Amino acid sequence: MPFRERNEQWARKRLLLLAAALIGLAVLIVAFFGRAHDDDSLRRVQSAGVLRVGLDASFPPFETLDDSGDVVGIDVELAHLIAARLGVRAEFANIAFDGLYDALQAGRIDAVISGLPFDERRTRDVIYSRPYFNAGQQLVVSSDDSLTWEADSDWAVALNGRRVAVEWGSLGDMYARQWQATNPGIQVVPHEDAAKALQAVVENQVDAAIADAVSVHEYVRRHPGRLQVVRDVTDEPYVIAVHRRAGHLAAAIDAALAELLQSGAVQDLLNR
Repeated sequence: MPFRERNEQWARKRLLLLAAALIGLAVLIVAFFGRAHDDDSLRRVQSAGVLRVGLDASFPPFETLDDSGDVVGIDVELAHLIAARLGVRAEFANIAFDGLYDALQAGRIDAVISGLPFDERRTRDVIYSRPYFNAGQQLVVSSDDSLTWEADSDWAVALNGRRVAVEWGSLGDMYARQWQATNPGIQVVPHEDAAKALQAVVENQVDAAIADAVSVHEYVRRHPGRLQVVRDVTDEPYVIAVHRRAGHLAAAIDAALAELLQSGAVQDLLNR
């Protein structure tokens, strides 16, 4: 089986496992709060004809402002697709990231779709959807790397004797140095930022890099065919958040997201 197909299957399986865990938690929350009060959250959104989405438009490629001041990006397109499946339109509120949960609790928005990592500490206040993107650290090599990288192999051992680029002080830097402690042949090469670490792989200055998936995604989008992802190193699932008392709306949003993931529409957005 070709490396790319094998790696994509492994990545999908990992995302499905994350989804299963989050869906189980969401079902319990929806069941509890659905009994506790009369939930008209979905009806209110559909009656208004608008899904109010909060985001922080300072995080390209997921959300940013174009030259006209309009919000654009992966999350914006995802919100439009979800709203369409609910029979409404999406309306956006640009809010500083640290104010998104407060806006949700205050009822100023219906959902947060903003490159939002799952946070277990928040599960008493919000209902999270299944994940649609894993933004964790990834191990990346050149597209013409000749070594065999098996999805279930001990990649720390496989890196022994190889040069690994990282962003200085990043989580990837921490993992690389932990692996180096037990595999001293690993040479950790720090760089100013993730983009420079990835460029070092392309220019054959190093053999591999560890970088966050958002940086990898953006680099690959700008420079297609230059890199390949060996595997995810850590998990940081991006999810959609809805108020804990809006169980019916949360279930409808999650069902719409499930359809978009199944159909490949989300992957199409990520590939643009």
